[in-house]
Amino acid sequence: MKKPGVMSRLNGQWIALVLISLFPAIGVEIDVHRFTIHYPNIPPEELGHLITADLLTKWLPNFIRFLLILVLLIILLSRFGSDFERGNVVLMLSKPITRRRYFLGRSLEGLKLALTSALGIVLSGALAMFAHGFEVRDYLIGSLTLSLSLVGVIGIALLLLPLATSRDSGVFLGLGAFVALLLLGKSDYPFIPTVYLEKVLSIGDSVSIFYRAVGELLALCVALSLAGMELFRRRELRNPELLSAPGVSISPCGLYGVFLGLSLQSRRFIAFVAFTGLMAFLNKGTLDQYYTSHGIPGLLNAVIQAFNSPFLPFVVLPLGALSIGSAIENGTVRVLLSKPMKRKNFFLGMLLSDIFAVFIGTAFYVTLIVAYALHLSAPLSRTLELGLTFGSLLFLSLLQYLALGYLLSAFMRGRKALLLSLVLAFLLAFAVPLSVIAASASAGNSFIDVLTQNSLPVPSPNLHYTVLTMAVSPKRSLLPKSPAEVLNYPGNLAVLVVPTVAYLAISWLKFRKTDLR
Repeated sequence: MKKPGVMSRLNGQWIALVLISLFPAIGVEIDVHRFTIHYPNIPPEELGHLITADLLTKWLPNFIRFLLILVLLIILLSRFGSDFERGNVVLMLSKPITRRRYFLGRSLEGLKLALTSALGIVLSGALAMFAHGFEVRDYLIGSLTLSLSLVGVIGIALLLLPLATSRDSGVFLGLGAFVALLLLGKSDYPFIPTVYLEKVLSIGDSVSIFYRAVGELLALCVALSLAGMELFRRRELRNPELLSAPGVSISPCGLYGVFLGLSLQSRRFIAFVAFTGLMAFLNKGTLDQYYTSHGIPGLLNAVIQAFNSPFLPFVVLPLGALSIGSAIENGTVRVLLSKPMKRKNFFLGMLLSDIFAVFIGTAFYVTLIVAYALHLSAPLSRTLELGLTFGSLLFLSLLQYLALGYLLSAFMRGRKALLLSLVLAFLLAFAVPLSVIAASASAGNSFIDVLTQNSLPVPSPNLHYTVLTMAVSPKRSLLPKSPAEVLNYPGNLAVLVVPTVAYLAISWLKFRKTDLR
């Protein structure tokens, strides 16, 4: 019989997935508002067809690709890693239960999470469309087909399961698999979940399904699951962690020791730098495309756009969300504070270590983008100028995400903070900017002026970064303006900085009064 705490944890995660899966209903409402403004006299049948096509080609693929896939990977891998770290896995297998049976239980758990998410996607969008009187048949067929991609993701998670030896390593494996899937999304193999989302449906007068893509995806899921089971059967469960960072012997003493120790020995630090390097490769195709279509002007504009990466928040927010809470849960705080060290020194040391990680990761990311642009014959001085200006804006944006992660970590622990950080990353990097931009586009005045006004009260770093980039690069085919144009938008620059300070101040006040026992 499962313990009440475990049951509440499982139910909480299923409820969270159901709530996350309600976003298609929001997409329906946004599309209804947007299409009725642009096409006021459109017949209801045609409007329903447009919304269905928009949901199945844009909203759902992006929602599944950039949020649900990441959430499922991290939930499954971090949960197993946490149980392994606490010795629960060894304890369970000491009872009359085989490894295969235990692994099948994990597989069933993953399938339940995937089906819960799929059910939320199908019902939320269908009910929202039905409420407006639209035909829902095509949406039901298409959303069910797209949701099958989550089954393929479960197979990837099960393959990686034996490598998750702690909660943190499970999170890093999930993030790594997420980045790898984004990179593989550029390929042409429909059995890869991110490619499957683009290949499985054809939308004309009605929705057509490519059943071969469905069969290949399910076959891959079964093959990966069987491989994961075999790896788990052969795994030595009593060995120390497989994913350990290179050790650096530093005795934490005062702020200096905390800063160096947490920076150099943190797997989060190494993982973040590695992930930023991988994400830089995601922009290679964009730079190539802009350069081919628009020459040097397009290439310089592509450099600016590449620094507005919506993927980096998915790494930075969890980095902050795992900071304070993780240190309290594993006892690091109590050990360090038993030495002659104040709480503010620990908090500042932890913060500086993460800021250092973000700085190095951002510098690595910017360097790769600039180097590839120069390789494509971009002018040296202009490219370096843009890299320095917009690389600095990127760093400020990521600091705000880090500070928001600290705020979550100060008020909640474990997977709650982690899941909420992923949802916020999706909202602030995708949903909120798209909604504000869509609302601004329907206004009659200058788009950039209206967007600037609408964005000021919205605490979305990606949105404010978008406003600043539009001030310098309004058109792809023209050379971007001088980066000095950024200074004409002091409100947006302030919004990149002020929330960061506020989030950190609240986090410190909460941490100062937190019971560490």
